[in-house]
Amino acid sequence: MSEPTSTYVGQGLPRVEDARLLTGASRYGADVDLDGQLHARIVRSETPHGRLEGIDKRAAEAMPGVVGVFTAADLDPRVRIPIRLFPTRNSELALQGPLASDRVRYVGDPVAVVVAEDPYLAEDAAAELVIEIEPLEPIVEPADAIRAGSTLVHEAVGSNLLDRVAISHGEDVDELFAAADAVVEQELRVQRHGAVPMEPRALLANLDPGDGRLAIWGAAKVKHFNRRALAALLGIEESSIRMIECDVGGGFGARGELYPEDFLIPWLAVRLGAPVKWVEDRHENLIALNHSREQVWRFRAAASADGTLLGFRAEAWFNQGAYARTHGSVLLPKLMLNHVVGPYRWRGYEAAASSVLSNKTGAGTYRGPGQYEPTFVRERMIDVLANELGADRVEMRRHNLVGPDDMPYDSGVPDVDSGAPTLFTEGDYPVTFDALTDRLDYASLRAEADEGRRRGERIGLGVTAFIEMGNPGTFEQSRVVADPDGTFTVHVGIASVGQGVETVLAQVAADRLQVPIERVRMSYQDTDLIPEGQGAFSSRATVFGGNAVAGAVRNLHEVARVAAGARLDIDPDKVVIESGRARVRRGRRSVELGELGVEGFFRYEPGEGSHVLMGANLALVEVDPETGAVEILRYGISYDVGKAINPLTLEGQVRGAAAQGIGGALLEEFAYGDDGQPLATSFLDYSMPTAAELPDIDVVLLELGETRSDDSLAGAKGGGEGGIIATAATIANAVADAIGVSDDALVALPITPERVQRLTAVRRVRAPAPPVDVTAVSRG
Repeated sequence: MSEPTSTYVGQGLPRVEDARLLTGASRYGADVDLDGQLHARIVRSETPHGRLEGIDKRAAEAMPGVVGVFTAADLDPRVRIPIRLFPTRNSELALQGPLASDRVRYVGDPVAVVVAEDPYLAEDAAAELVIEIEPLEPIVEPADAIRAGSTLVHEAVGSNLLDRVAISHGEDVDELFAAADAVVEQELRVQRHGAVPMEPRALLANLDPGDGRLAIWGAAKVKHFNRRALAALLGIEESSIRMIECDVGGGFGARGELYPEDFLIPWLAVRLGAPVKWVEDRHENLIALNHSREQVWRFRAAASADGTLLGFRAEAWFNQGAYARTHGSVLLPKLMLNHVVGPYRWRGYEAAASSVLSNKTGAGTYRGPGQYEPTFVRERMIDVLANELGADRVEMRRHNLVGPDDMPYDSGVPDVDSGAPTLFTEGDYPVTFDALTDRLDYASLRAEADEGRRRGERIGLGVTAFIEMGNPGTFEQSRVVADPDGTFTVHVGIASVGQGVETVLAQVAADRLQVPIERVRMSYQDTDLIPEGQGAFSSRATVFGGNAVAGAVRNLHEVARVAAGARLDIDPDKVVIESGRARVRRGRRSVELGELGVEGFFRYEPGEGSHVLMGANLALVEVDPETGAVEILRYGISYDVGKAINPLTLEGQVRGAAAQGIGGALLEEFAYGDDGQPLATSFLDYSMPTAAELPDIDVVLLELGETRSDDSLAGAKGGGEGGIIATAATIANAVADAIGVSDDALVALPITPERVQRLTAVRRVRAPAPPVDVTAVSRG
């Protein structure tokens, strides 16, 4: 049966899940309670690095209502939190145990857990523990970590440099530098910050004494992996664990990974034979949930006099923190290298990225991981090159973009999952770039900035281009059930972390089923109902989940034709499925699919690498040299998403991502003192943007994917992260343009008021040379 005309796919429908979220009908992890539940409080190290000499728990254990105090001595010493992605020999030697045994390695490292009848009593009892720690020298900065003779965070590794990934492509880089008209070099830094979701973590675990199964509420993102890993750690069958996802108040990469608490709370429920609940407070969230972003780059780039980019050499270090957590030690370096090339033609490059250990909270992914940081580095350096040449920054970028005639273009970077060459094969990068400069009228903004400067105002423009390699993974699956009441339940392995899964996948299902969307119920919460899935990360939910749903509906229709043939006593080939009914092709006899008791299943396994998306950012800012405040006057993003399944929700994703990127550019930082103590342990110290700091963001969605008339999903690439990738680079370029600092001044994030005040106080203004019109130069 050919696919019907799309009624819902491509339409900007409001999110169906918003009604319950906005009316208080949602159910988050902390909302789940069971009779007789106990409450856990995690006791954490206040010392960044030291030998754990002992824990005196007698006073806490003696308190009325305290059920128990547990330390590493109570656990199997072999238990370690496993790596989900790309484990290596070194990373396996730097795994975190549920509770520290011989050493503590960061402020927040769990050392004990108190269980009591009341959460406040558990917190009071935790304060009674006496923890003896012999301090050791903390390692804070990547440069300190890799210095010869530095204290080792994990002696078993033998070094604080955990793993290194290197790539090279094209012509000899030294020869390109020698032939260049401009060569620039800088060290650039991106600060440590992270997801900081609205909802901290919450877990409730209960062992059913009747069937011996363990139920866990509060899983998110990758619940099937977590179930499999937890079963191995507990030594029980995977089928004996049921994980239930509640509503999730933001994920952004950090929420839902497997942490020490994800082992401890189920282990306690089994040990004590009672439900055990743990709700993370904000202080814990800021020191225990994965941090991200902290990177140091050394970048050298070359260009010719006509503005043609020639080559670059880059070395980067990612501050992994104290342990190799579930993202391992090479995922981030791989992503960093894959995105540093950007959407440009380079004749040659060499790049390497390393993960290094330190005495900070473990680090992992945060929206746009390994994309946000190298984009800041590359785009700042392209501006530096343009200034060196006296070239227009917009024209220089346009001149070097990969064009349709270059495709398929071998970028030289390997796909993260498969290792196969990453080819740029779809889209039109110049068209996507120009769509933004046209929408915001770049020439008028440039004139506005120049006029403001004549009045003495500090107004600047920043422009960038970026790529996003999304939709990774190997499979996703779905099961569609025709229910007796005429509705259809669509089970998917994808998780929902706020990205609109219930709406977008329901649109796909409703079109394929040819029924009103109100007759579709999405189900993704319970591992008992869908036993496998890879989860929600890297903009994969729509493409992987959507194709799995479409395949499951096809299978449902095949099964229904057979069942209807038997019910109606006719050859199945003479049965057609329309609008949720099976009917005889020529005749009036029909039956509702729900009456047939049928369901369909499909496992989507595309067998290809990540999709490559491209976009551009443009910002107009005004800087107050007295206060150091940066006001964003205009901000725009163009983004080729291939095909938008729901433009409304996708625009919301882009704007939300941009808001997070702006926070990272101007405000957010997990700062640490030289003594290894975290300096941002509450929202008094960790600044986040509010509506007052955020502009109205112009979003230009382009749909340049290769579509097909028989497949409404063809061309879709995802798009949850494109809004964040280039924000820091764009704002940095705009601020540098506004205050006229020298090229070596604005090379670190965040661009706080204090940093802006220092820059404007010591600014060195350089009169630019007349711009070179690189559009008139052949690509030669």
